[in-house]
Amino acid sequence: MRRKFFFISLLVLVTSTLTVAGILLTYFRTERLSFLDDQIRQTATSIIESKLSELKTYDDEEADQIISEELGPDRLGKFFVVRNKEGDILFETQNISLLELEIPRDPKWVTLSTDKHFIRVLNLNLPRFPTRTLQVGVIVDASFISLTYVNNRTLAAISGILSVILILTWFLSAYLFSPIRMLAQYLNQVTKALESNAELPLVPVALSRFGKGALSQRQDEFSHLMRVLNDMVDKINVSRKFMKSWTFQMAHELKTPLTIVNRDFEIISDHYKVDEHSVRDVQANIDKISQTVSNFLDWAELTSQRIPGNLYVVNIESILIPVFNNLKKIYGDRIKSVKTNDFQVLCNPLHLEQLLNNVLGNALKYSQGDVEISCDNNKIVIRDFGTGIPSEVLNRIGSPFNRSATATSAQKGIGLGLAWIKTICDLYHWDYEFAVNQGTTFKVYFPPVVSAS
Repeated sequence: MRRKFFFISLLVLVTSTLTVAGILLTYFRTERLSFLDDQIRQTATSIIESKLSELKTYDDEEADQIISEELGPDRLGKFFVVRNKEGDILFETQNISLLELEIPRDPKWVTLSTDKHFIRVLNLNLPRFPTRTLQVGVIVDASFISLTYVNNRTLAAISGILSVILILTWFLSAYLFSPIRMLAQYLNQVTKALESNAELPLVPVALSRFGKGALSQRQDEFSHLMRVLNDMVDKINVSRKFMKSWTFQMAHELKTPLTIVNRDFEIISDHYKVDEHSVRDVQANIDKISQTVSNFLDWAELTSQRIPGNLYVVNIESILIPVFNNLKKIYGDRIKSVKTNDFQVLCNPLHLEQLLNNVLGNALKYSQGDVEISCDNNKIVIRDFGTGIPSEVLNRIGSPFNRSATATSAQKGIGLGLAWIKTICDLYHWDYEFAVNQGTTFKVYFPPVVSAS
């Protein structure tokens, strides 16, 4: 946008400069040509009113003397030619004869040019000798009427002015678009906050100040936009806090009724002799709801933490092997250890276990083949060969109940796995990444543990 504004400004500047220069040069040439024509008319009037127009025969010395008496110093640069009816030259001044130019008798005004000279000629009939033609003209340097009078110094001055204007235009565009750039950066932060289900940042103070000045009596449109945007962000944050509070409260309120429903159902099923198959189905659904609420509350509690507690230095294998063995009971030998070099991690062991359980559980649940895992150099890499995590799920990786619309009923899950992963990594500031290419590859990087000496 800034470059576009700069090039448009540059185009307008160059076009305006060329237009003004063209107008000025045209006016300049027209004025000089008008000046020459006035000089020629005055000279022609003087010649016609002199004795030169009365001579029947022309003697060069006599004609030259008459011209000198009439024009004096003004004769410099001017020439005169007298022709008869047949076009033969009866008299001509020496300066035009040296140029060896053939001057036509028509039209009334004639313009001739050479490499070094510009000649303007007026053709008139002598009043007392209608058969004779008087040609009065001016010889000037070609630069007098052409553009060559624009010398190198003038071009250098024009180039310098244009350079200064271009530099000022560039800095002006930078100043004008700096709030747009800051706004784009801020909106990018807002987008990331929305994707990660975090609180939206407020509009930066530096961005809010744009458009406010001592000379302005009221805020401009950009300042008004920032104020509206700030109000909108405040309202969204307040709404999210209330929604989050209501959600947690509802989840807590569901725990007790679910327990009562489960107990009452056991009493009713015993009293009315409900078949065992129906009892198991109902209890399985109640347990699923209860487990979903418990997992959500556990995740919500984790998201409220700002600083992790109960930290221990643990070996990664001490957490990974039990997780590995538990999942093996459900999924068999699908987990393949590619490379294992034990290292230490500073964390709450429960959180690291939850992270591994969710990553490996999702990889096994949403793929059919083997799942590879490697541990080395403070990094864990887990790769599956399934269809890969859909983009709409990755874009909402921090949101709860984040499941793909194409997930099958066989792929059981409530969509909290990725939210757990992101929340734990963000809590400990662990760098992580998901790569989708012929499956999904998850990498998490742990900072090295520095032993106290």
